[in-house]
Amino acid sequence: MEEKSEKNILNEKWREVARIIFNAILVICAGIGTFLTVIELGMAMTLSAFTIQSNLLCLIMSSVTLIRQVLKRNSDNRLYTFFKGMALLSILLTFIVYNFVLKPYFNTTQVQNATLANNLQHIIVPLMTVADYFLFEKKGMYTMWHPFAWTAFPLYYVGYTAIYKAFGGMYKFSGNTVAKFPYFFLDYETFGLKTVGIWVLLIVIGFIGSSYLLVGLDRILVKVQKR
Repeated sequence: MEEKSEKNILNEKWREVARIIFNAILVICAGIGTFLTVIELGMAMTLSAFTIQSNLLCLIMSSVTLIRQVLKRNSDNRLYTFFKGMALLSILLTFIVYNFVLKPYFNTTQVQNATLANNLQHIIVPLMTVADYFLFEKKGMYTMWHPFAWTAFPLYYVGYTAIYKAFGGMYKFSGNTVAKFPYFFLDYETFGLKTVGIWVLLIVIGFIGSSYLLVGLDRILVKVQKR
């Protein structure tokens, strides 16, 4: 019994070290992707993209995770769990919209020949954030109200783009193309408020649905771990 206990302690220590290394790499990837985009587009335009804001949220939460691991804090903090879940769902939204909505819609050189920053922000950081949840996060911490509360982030961004445009903000894309809106489904000048409202509603519904899938999966994983 004592030998088994020592083995479990050793495995737990290696797991803690692995998470520190993993989150350090995640912080570096999110930081490099953001830095390269700032160099290319400038601070204001970079920070006005949902991709960057969701990557920054992951950067912040991965940094918090890294600090908590170093200080040997447990994962029972409800506020920490809430924002980790929000970061996970937000970066998943970035991954899904870019790879399954924007890529098919925009057949551009920038999408076909993705830059290092694009790959980091839209593929590597999202997948690493998902992996961090499955490999390291304590399961059973999400509640049934979390999915609705997590929608605060994408809804905040919709309001942010409207304010950014009202102050004359613009968005730069490949080939030095400049646009008033970051994504076509927010372009109410072209498609009208009603159509944009429907798109936003569909995205919010999809976001909530995905959130509940995560909560359901989280509860299943709790039962699996207890076996």
